[in-house]
Amino acid sequence: MNPVTLALATQRLTQLITEDELMRPVRESINDWAAGAEEFSFRDRVAVLASCPACMSVWAAAGILIASRFKVGRPLVRILAGSGIALLLTAAKDRTTR
Repeated sequence: MNPVTLALATQRLTQLITEDELMRPVRESINDWAAGAEEFSFRDRVAVLASCPACMSVWAAAGILIASRFKVGRPLVRILAGSGIALLLTAAKDRTTR
């Protein structure tokens, strides 16, 4: 699969997990589960992972690479890449219309 497609899908999956409203309830549940956990404990690290784009992108890239190796995962990778392109184009349009 094209490296640009993989990169766009990774970026979009990372954003979906760490920033998008759709996943906010999941992030909040993870934060509630990890509340009061000792710093650097497993729970604390999972909570950081759920909200840190740099941290999550490593795992998202691994998931995208694995998904791209299977016939059933390839459409998902392409959908995520297409969504990433759409968001990039929207951001570019917003910048030019200011």
